[in-house]
Amino acid sequence: MEIEYLNDSNVSQWDEFALHSSSAWMRHTSAWQKYSSCCRFDSNTRNFSFMVKQGGQIQAIVPLLAEYSYPERNFDCFAMYGDYTPLPAFADDSEIKRSNVVEAIREEIASIVSEYGIHYGKFIIDPLVECEYFKDFSAFNMMDEGAQLHFSTTNIVDLTLPEDAILRKMRKGHKAAIKQIIRDAGYSVEIFDSSNADKSKLLEFKEIHKTDAGRQTRTDKSWDCMYEWIESGNACLVMLKLDGSPSYCAAALMMIYKKSAYYASYATLDAACLNGHIGDIIQWEAIKYLKTRGIERYEMGDNYYFAPQTDNDRKLLEIARYKKGFRSAEIPKITYFKNYVED
Repeated sequence: MEIEYLNDSNVSQWDEFALHSSSAWMRHTSAWQKYSSCCRFDSNTRNFSFMVKQGGQIQAIVPLLAEYSYPERNFDCFAMYGDYTPLPAFADDSEIKRSNVVEAIREEIASIVSEYGIHYGKFIIDPLVECEYFKDFSAFNMMDEGAQLHFSTTNIVDLTLPEDAILRKMRKGHKAAIKQIIRDAGYSVEIFDSSNADKSKLLEFKEIHKTDAGRQTRTDKSWDCMYEWIESGNACLVMLKLDGSPSYCAAALMMIYKKSAYYASYATLDAACLNGHIGDIIQWEAIKYLKTRGIERYEMGDNYYFAPQTDNDRKLLEIARYKKGFRSAEIPKITYFKNYVED
């Protein structure tokens, strides 16, 4: 097996492989690595992503960023903007034994851990990969003994259903709010994608997001990355304004890749707009648009199962409950936590 690290000369090979591997989604791409590497204001990220090749043919791609020295922690980890790293994506039609590829990956990761003093890693089987990983779970278990395995769930809207069926499956409050807002009108929604990309619109969203959050939560470079997603067809921006207003008052960004989409970001200048249901109508307009794109699954976000201890915990639970109200299905989310250094 040959190990080849990701670089400017082979990035197109990497992304082409991801596009055709059923175990890869957008989080495996170089675009996601670029975004994850530049989000933090105190960014100190090192890219160790590599390919495993046999006879010049790619057998697997291994996204792997190391993030160094968070202010609240004095050790280093494999993660992507503090979030989980997707497990490797494999060639679908390879005649090479998967176990041999897995062993080569494990050996290379062990070498990186030893040389660079990585303390732990956070990994995930991406819920939006096309292969049915839960039917062949062991084949994707890249963590050796000692890894902590955790099962949770995430919420998926099944976009293969007709619009009326999707609406019927929503929580009663969401469904009623959407119907009422549509009847009352008083708003307009614009959607920006690769066909009409306009960076000024994304910058408006950036200002809305900054006002809503009370601060700028990620770097200017990361917003540039999001615009690149829109230009390349891997995202759409949904923006809403009230009738009579010259400015948008809310917006959301959805990542798009292959036949799946992910609810990435949302902000509003006034949560009370449209009787407090401005987010509902943005989601409904996004769902209708994604169906026109041939998208089959739309991941709204995670569920959480813990007793709230802080205001932030309560906020997370409330957001998760809101997202759960749109879902058509709840599917497993499988994560690993691997300590490389004993406490």
